[in-house]
Amino acid sequence: MKKTIVGLVTVLIIVVGFLLLLRGNENTWICQNGSWVKNGNPKASMPTKPCVATTVNSTSTVNPNANIQLLSPKAGDTVGSQFVIRGSAKVFENQLNFRVKNAKGLSLIEGTMVAQAAAAGKFGPFEATVSSVPAGKATIEVFDKSAKDGSEIDKVSVQVSVK
Repeated sequence: MKKTIVGLVTVLIIVVGFLLLLRGNENTWICQNGSWVKNGNPKASMPTKPCVATTVNSTSTVNPNANIQLLSPKAGDTVGSQFVIRGSAKVFENQLNFRVKNAKGLSLIEGTMVAQAAAAGKFGPFEATVSSVPAGKATIEVFDKSAKDGSEIDKVSVQVSVK
């Protein structure tokens, strides 16, 4: 009986340690809106490389330092009631979330997507088809959930018109 308990505790410790290694470092610096921002309590000093957002077109930006890059639709686009959310992400366990909200901020559709990354810690493409979105202004949000506390992190939002 004692050997079984010791064995189970050992396996549990190994699994928890492995999950902590996969979780990544949430105590780091993040580039947001052209400035380095603390995420958690990083031990390293602020990065010296520039934190810049690169303009893709006049209505959207893709931050090359971000973990989620939303490529389509772009801010200001007009989409049909069915459209595809596309981008690239480097997120925990390759799982990320999306939400479509109406002009009043009410959530209309929520779902999950998988980034098809070749390996952990690498960017991979993601795609989700959204349908039955009512006409009007809408906000599309794509985000990760913190493995630490479940909060929404690395959120990218764009406003579109639905016809």
